[in-house]
Amino acid sequence: MATRWKVARLTAAGRTSQWEYADRIVTLEKRSVQRFGAAAVAALRADLERLAHDPDAVSPLMRGLDPYPANWRADVRPPETLPDYPMVLHRGGFPDGR
Repeated sequence: MATRWKVARLTAAGRTSQWEYADRIVTLEKRSVQRFGAAAVAALRADLERLAHDPDAVSPLMRGLDPYPANWRADVRPPETLPDYPMVLHRGGFPDGR
């Protein structure tokens, strides 16, 4: 039966990785508070949240991803999240740095 919907789900390993990531973040933040103090960590968090996500505006990080006008990416709809742009090394790569 053909459908118009596709569903992507995490595998068991993916769910485990997701939980481990969340645990690591909590541990990292607790260690940072112990090392640098709660005020410094709170100030850093506030700055990073403002940089990475402002619900009322386009993220400053997204503004830096505007493609060169003569590039094929200029014809593609702008992403709503941070895309996976390839890293182009001094040697180049196929098809565009990968």
